[in-house]
Formats: sequence, C-alpha cells, structure tokens
Amino acid sequence: MSIFDTMNQNAPADIHEESDSLGGFSPLETALYGLTIDLAFVTMAQSKAMCLNVHFSTDNKQGLRQQFYVTSGEAKGCKNFYQNAKGEKFFLPGFNQANALCLLTLGKPLGEMVTEVKTINLYDHTVGKEVPTNVEMITALIGQKVIGGVIKQIEDKNKKNDETGEYEATGETRTVNEVDKFFRERDGMTVPEIKAQATESVFKQSWADKWTGQVKDKSSGVTAPAGGATGATNGSPAAPKASTLFA
Repeated sequence: MSIFDTMNQNAPADIHEESDSLGGFSPLETALYGLTIDLAFVTMAQSKAMCLNVHFSTDNKQGLRQQFYVTSGEAKGCKNFYQNAKGEKFFLPGFNQANALCLLTLGKPLGEMVTEVKTINLYDHTVGKEVPTNVEMITALIGQKVIGGVIKQIEDKNKKNDETGEYEATGETRTVNEVDKFFRERDGMTVPEIKAQATESVFKQSWADKWTGQVKDKSSGVTAPAGGATGATNGSPAAPKASTLFA
C-alpha cells in the first residue's frame, strides 16, 4: 500500500493536464476583458500625489494591476484637474479612470467612496520584499465586475538620476498592460454614454475595432548606453455628485 493510493492517477475528462511552459510574466493581448476587482486601495507618492491602486483578475484568473493617479503632487496643488495653455480645465486621466470605475460598478463617484484601514502585503523597496502594510482600502469595490479595454504597450524602463532627482529613460523597454477604458458590465456602456442617456452601447465596439490585437509603443526611442542591453521585456477636490443613471 502506498500513501499515494488515494490520488487519482487517471485524469478525469474535465481536469487540466500538465503542459509545457517556460513560465514568467506574459502580458495580455490588447482586447476587451471581463475584470473582477480583487483589491482597491489608496497610497500617497513622495510628491503627495494620491493614487488609487487596483488589482484585477480576468475571467481566466490572470492578474492585472493598475495605478490611477487621481491628484497631482504638492508642487501642482494636489488637484484632480489640470489647466492647458488655453486656460481650459480638464480632469486628470487617472481621476477620470478611477471615477469611471466607481460609477460603473457602484453607481457612485470616487468622491463618495469610503475607505477603511486594512493590512495587506506590499513590496517595500527599502527591505526588498513584501511586508505587512496598512492601507486605506475601498472595500465596497472588492468583488465588483467591469469590462476593461486593456492595451498591450511598450514603454521605457526609467531610472532615477541621482544628480537631478528626475527619472530618465535607460534605453531599455518593457511590455506591460494598461487599462485604457472601462465599460459597464451589464450593457457595455461608458460614463459619457450613460450621462448622455444613450439607449445602447456604441463606443465599446468602436474601441474593439481600433485596438484589438494592437500594440501601443510609448517608448521614447532613447538608445541604451554602450554595453547596456536593449529590448522589450516582459488630496482631492469634490468629485461630481452621484447620478441615478448609474444605479
């Protein structure tokens, strides 16, 4: 008799057999994905910019993490909007994304979200590993579902210049995913479509037609120094009032 006698050696028809895989991170291809929110918590950058960190899982359980900077840093007033050369004011892209996520899942804007302190494991650059960390968690978002227009893109690997304190392109690149647009799960509607009281989703298909399968190159084209390797690798003003349109 063996201690392994109870193990099923002949795989049932519905079990997934072992496959050959080299492992490692593999970015999602550009497409529309059903996303479930696993974590949603707020952090503050050294600049005092406020960031909403969201961990998603796709329908096939692949993880996806995104940071949405919802305010500028202290040097620019910690505002959730900016002003262009013409004097026109626009919400920060990160604020629009975070606000849309709240509206399309809970029917309430970001400004009405309530946080509570939770302890999770986060990577600490000082000690070089994940450590228990207290964060302000938006628990109401956990488990909520949304459709995400996810783009596969190439971007620079940046490194801090010790003399200037600024982050500069190293000449190396990496391939990552970025959520470009959110759509309501039940009908594919966007925030602008809902506010316009549209009767059907139109932009979702337009997004899919333009982006599905595409790769966006956001790298600067900076050449790596000689001997360096190159190549792709893998405080907030009041938000808009809630609308019953999103309920």
